[in-house]
Amino acid sequence: MDIANASKNPVNEPQAAIPPWAEIDTVLFDMDGTLLDLHFDNRFWRELIPAEYALLHAHEPDLARQRLLAEMDRIRGQLQWYCLDYWVGFTGLDLLALKQRLVGHIAYQPHALHVLDTLRVQGKRLILVTNAHPQVLAFKHAHTGVADHLDQAVSAHALNCAKEEACFWDRLQTVERYEPGRTLLVDDNLAALSTARDAGVRHLRGMRYPDSQGPAMESAHFSLLESLAELLPDRFLHP
Repeated sequence: MDIANASKNPVNEPQAAIPPWAEIDTVLFDMDGTLLDLHFDNRFWRELIPAEYALLHAHEPDLARQRLLAEMDRIRGQLQWYCLDYWVGFTGLDLLALKQRLVGHIAYQPHALHVLDTLRVQGKRLILVTNAHPQVLAFKHAHTGVADHLDQAVSAHALNCAKEEACFWDRLQTVERYEPGRTLLVDDNLAALSTARDAGVRHLRGMRYPDSQGPAMESAHFSLLESLAELLPDRFLHP
């Protein structure tokens, strides 16, 4: 069965969950919050790191959290925000070692592997585009094998631009040629969706629940998926 013919939908495309697959050759997937549950990262940064930072520097927990949040707000949307080396320097902590403590919380989003494998069978080119530092990408891959289910994995650090910056989408063309008008981006980062749209990426989907245990996301500008399963026609979910 051809997914392109199965997914024809009369609903106006920006409001429709199922993309028009006949018009899409390349699918760009974010990692954390899109293919993988963001709960691991949120627990790491909101609970473990503030506690360890407070212990190391003899701060009160609330003060430690305030200092971390202030720095995060200061550099939000910049590549530094995602840079492992930057945060090791700022906190004085061995962040990769600390990630090991929560490794049991690393998990795929529901239906992620089925969606990836189905799209591959249908001949779509699948690219992982992530702001994650290369060492963090390697760490996540070591515990999930996520990169094995896509054709290429691209870290924003290799391009020296975060996905929230326009330069990312231009530089991505130097490592992965894609036609923006025939490309779908699936990303929980609304700012990244916005810059991708400005760069000409035609098909865009966000995530309603990037953190399986967190609140629902809302957007007035992008269609949000309740689940990655909404990318596929029903018959591809229930053969």
